[in-house]
Amino acid sequence: ERGGPGVQSLERAIAILKSFSLAQPERGVGELSRELGLHKSTVSRLMATMERGGLLDRDPHTQRYRLGIEILVLAAHVAGSLDVQEVARPFLKALSVEFRESVNLVVLDLPSPGSGQSAQVVNVEQFVPPARQVKDIGRVGRRMSSHATAAGKVLLASLPPDLLLEALPVPLPAFTAATITDPTRFVAELARVRQMGYGLACEELEEGLNAVATPIYDHSGQVVAAVSAAGPAYRVTPQMLP
Repeated sequence: ERGGPGVQSLERAIAILKSFSLAQPERGVGELSRELGLHKSTVSRLMATMERGGLLDRDPHTQRYRLGIEILVLAAHVAGSLDVQEVARPFLKALSVEFRESVNLVVLDLPSPGSGQSAQVVNVEQFVPPARQVKDIGRVGRRMSSHATAAGKVLLASLPPDLLLEALPVPLPAFTAATITDPTRFVAELARVRQMGYGLACEELEEGLNAVATPIYDHSGQVVAAVSAAGPAYRVTPQMLP
């Protein structure tokens, strides 16, 4: 039952594990006792148990604890089984309802080295708010040129310079009068995306269509996808996008 000794001990152990962070990689029994409002002997017993299980390591000199290697093993199992599409789905739906515009999950399809092809972005998930007139821009499976889309800019901005050179078409094709076709200007645009943390595309792929996108990172800090919101320019104005 909740509140019983078994559950209570587990809740306390979870609180101890969650107390570790980049700012506080090492924790002592005394400080955790005060911080969590638990008796020192209780904290000591729990941490010793987790040390035996490999979840914590103790420094023999300072007697302070760090997260153990078994945490990394368990985290790898979780990270390996995560599907970004499945994880993102409820968030995309919530964003679509909040913004009342179409929201897409987008990935980058990089060409094989030496193939002579350029990178494209692919919509792998889409949510459209009910009873809302939207342009047919983000159907699942649609491929688009990466340099003319907000999501494409976000995904390209995450690439190292050598991969970026392989990914970009030469020359950069124009889809509208607003499409960035100058390579120098486009590289500067990607630098701006990295600085802002999001990408914008104002009528660069289709006239009358504006979009904003932001990156999705995996557990290691690598960009694995982007989420974008897009809509008619008269409704999704440049002033709204940031």
